[in-house]
Amino acid sequence: MITAGDILIAKPFLQDGIFKRSLIYLCEHNNEGSLGFIINKSHGMLLGDIFPNLKNSNFPIFDGGPVSPNQLFYTHTLGSILSGSQHIVDNVFWGGNFLELSKLIEAKKVSTEQIRFYIGYSGWSPSQLSNEIKNDMWYTKKSTYNNLIQTPNDELWGKELLKINKSYKVFTDYSFDPSLN
Repeated sequence: MITAGDILIAKPFLQDGIFKRSLIYLCEHNNEGSLGFIINKSHGMLLGDIFPNLKNSNFPIFDGGPVSPNQLFYTHTLGSILSGSQHIVDNVFWGGNFLELSKLIEAKKVSTEQIRFYIGYSGWSPSQLSNEIKNDMWYTKKSTYNNLIQTPNDELWGKELLKINKSYKVFTDYSFDPSLN
C-alpha cells in the first residue's frame, strides 16, 4: 500500500523523458490523488537565481515534475518553525510560509540538509498512480528523507534500485542514453 513518505523509483525501462531514472518523494496520496517531487534531478539553478535579493540563498533547485513548472515548492524538516507547513511523515513537511522561510535563510538558520527546493511537482489524479504501479512503471518503497537528500543526485536512483534487487546493477551501469555507449 502506498502512503505519503514513500518513494517511487522509476523502473529501468521507463523511458518517459522527465521520469526516466527518477526518484520521487511522495508527499500526498489519498482519494483525491497523489503529489510528489522528483528529488534526484537538478534544475541547474540556485534559489538566489530566482530571488537575487535573498541573502545566503545558495540552495540548489530541483526539477520537481511537469505540473506547475512556474511555481516553487519545498520539502523540509523545519516543522512547526515554519507556519503553514504540511506534515508528510515523521519530521518531514512540505510548503509553509515563504516570508518566514526567507528570514530564516537570511539569518543562516536553514541548511541544505533541512530543505530542498523544486520547480514544479509530479501529480496524479485519483487511481492514476496505482494504475501506473500496476502497469510496471514504478517500484515503491519506504525510505528515510534525510538519507535521500544527503545522497548525491547522480547516485540516488541507482542506489535505491540496487536496494530492491542487486542484479539491477546492469541497469545502473548503463549510460542515461545507451546510444552513446
